[in-house]
Amino acid sequence: MSFHPTTPRLILRAPTLADMPAFVAILNDYEVAKNLRMVAHPFTEAMFREALVRIDRERRDGAAYSLAVTRAMDGALIGMCAVERGEDGVCEFGYWYGRRFWGQGYATEAARPVMRFAFEDMGAERLTAGWFEDNPASGHVLAKLGFTVTGVARVFSVGRNCEVTSNRVLLTAEQFARKKAA
Repeated sequence: MSFHPTTPRLILRAPTLADMPAFVAILNDYEVAKNLRMVAHPFTEAMFREALVRIDRERRDGAAYSLAVTRAMDGALIGMCAVERGEDGVCEFGYWYGRRFWGQGYATEAARPVMRFAFEDMGAERLTAGWFEDNPASGHVLAKLGFTVTGVARVFSVGRNCEVTSNRVLLTAEQFARKKAA
């Protein structure tokens, strides 16, 4: 499966070993890592190598697609966008970006082709996602993409080493198709 979408400003592709310096630098920023469930802080090169192996295996198995988000103008890695296959037509959607790239529309721009891939190519009926209560900017991105709040959950954040409140959201294939057609 080869999925390498482009947008006016971005190229999404499989992460590579060459991404290690940027990847590690971004995830070593606590302001980024604290907003993620499964990322340890500090984040090391060894952790990146393990993640790269896992990402490749999950892609080959069709279980998850984690894409490096790079700027088209200079190839700089600015973040990641991913979708993971769940059960019963439900997929989990997520993303992260380096702090200096926040507030520039990159998350929304990269999300759309990944969401399309989830619904049209992976056959997802629903996408779920979440954002920590102290990260409302991520909630705004998800709302802009059409997700609606379904509730809250307490989840463990590896980087914070504690439980945090996650606002859970949902987007159906039907809602996505309506928003895409509008």
